[in-house]
Amino acid sequence: MIRTALVLTVVLAGVLSLGAAAAPRADAPPGAQISSSLEYVARVPGSAMVVEGKFDRARGRDLLIVTGRFGFKTYDVSNPRDPQLLDTFQPAEILGPNGYWQDEDMDIDTRRNLIIGALDPRHDNVDQTSCPGIGTAGAKTRNPGCRSGFYVISYGDPENLEQVGDFIDLPAGHTVSCIDQCNYVWAGGPARRNDQADLGAFTPGGRGDGRPIWVTDLRNPTRPVVFPDPIDLWRNDGLTDYSHDVDVDANGIAWTSGRGGLLGYATQGRWRDPRTKEMRNARPWDPILVAGGGIEGGADGVAQPQTDFIHNAARPLGGEVRASGVANGNVVLMTEEDFTGPCSASGRIVAADITASLGGEPATNSTPASPFRLDALSAYHPTQDAPDTVSPSGSCSAHYFEVAGSTVAAAWYGQGLRLIDASDARNLRQVGYYYVTGTDTTTNPSSLSWDVAWRGDLIYLFDMSRGIEILRMAGGPSASSLLPTVEEPGVQVDPLAARPVSGLTPDSLVCPAFDIPGRG
Repeated sequence: MIRTALVLTVVLAGVLSLGAAAAPRADAPPGAQISSSLEYVARVPGSAMVVEGKFDRARGRDLLIVTGRFGFKTYDVSNPRDPQLLDTFQPAEILGPNGYWQDEDMDIDTRRNLIIGALDPRHDNVDQTSCPGIGTAGAKTRNPGCRSGFYVISYGDPENLEQVGDFIDLPAGHTVSCIDQCNYVWAGGPARRNDQADLGAFTPGGRGDGRPIWVTDLRNPTRPVVFPDPIDLWRNDGLTDYSHDVDVDANGIAWTSGRGGLLGYATQGRWRDPRTKEMRNARPWDPILVAGGGIEGGADGVAQPQTDFIHNAARPLGGEVRASGVANGNVVLMTEEDFTGPCSASGRIVAADITASLGGEPATNSTPASPFRLDALSAYHPTQDAPDTVSPSGSCSAHYFEVAGSTVAAAWYGQGLRLIDASDARNLRQVGYYYVTGTDTTTNPSSLSWDVAWRGDLIYLFDMSRGIEILRMAGGPSASSLLPTVEEPGVQVDPLAARPVSGLTPDSLVCPAFDIPGRG
């Protein structure tokens, strides 16, 4: 049905007025910059050092499950504007009250009410200088205290979080991701340890400095089976490198992000293997590359093509994210994580076309001398596309995002929350933003945003410094294409606010930060 712009405007205005009548508008915190397309709802007390969260339902309750330096927490979100803490769980082996690291992409098994929580080797119960080097020279013998892998924790009773089975010890553990409804788990990252020299040569902080993915059969969580051989090898123009994260699309294709770009794998069904040229069955422990590759640079591509570190991704298949001349389903969105200064050189969000990569041969045959790169469609970065809304923070890299409809809600470290309309993937544009330049590091710190989650028209922003903040998007995620491009601040900067001028430091708790020993 064709509707005129006038009708669209009236409908949107009606939605906004209904939302305004439903609940009173809360005041944004001091030092906040917030667009008119966003309403500030609440800040959850006691939630600092949060990394990310996901929603589910158990025992008749709507739940928010979060992870952070504190371990794991459950909240009752029956009233989504006012989460109520139910329980906190920190594994016994983690000595400090805020010693968990890092579980930056916690996954949950909604079928069995299980948390799959990654443990990076940089948790706080070990002197990191005694660990084999993460991208640096170090001891050649493995220190058990530097272990990595994942925990399985039940939230079947959300007021009594409980560990299931033993810790699953793996050679990787920066992120964990469910495959085949969590019957299998893929674990990847962080940067390389010297006890993994069999994976090939690497340059500390450069090509090859990263761990691939290890697969665990978790059909029986009390008796997990770890497959001995890693996967997602040779991802960086023929070199095994950092496999950072995995995002499974609605068709079951597992998209692995890392240094060397974005690669899509089939984990079931019969496919042609581009390496052997033979038809065979794909399995979670023996997947088949079907698409993907490195990403080109330039104004529409990544800011740092020589590094090409893709942090996470999504392949929207609902038809809301499109690009002229590109078949539906062939657009991918991805975060480039990079902290290169100045701010404008840091990581972006990029849309790319996977059409030329289908079948997997282009990425399989890519070499440094003859590289294959996906066609970039558009890129968004605050300094490039909305310079008047740039925070004074030097933490300018994109981090995790979540797509709802055609709207990308993106956590952007010191640049806070950014709402991006991706309905035209050739023109990613900002339609909303929120960040805080705080006046007090304890009660009102500056933004250091890590992840987001949609809940209807509400956006839960998970901020390492500020904790959980809840905002509402005017008209909900389906309205982004109707909203104007936002390039100017909606409020004045607090003249008393602190103004960070440097980039992230070793205490900023980010990844990959390859040049900082012990972090990644």
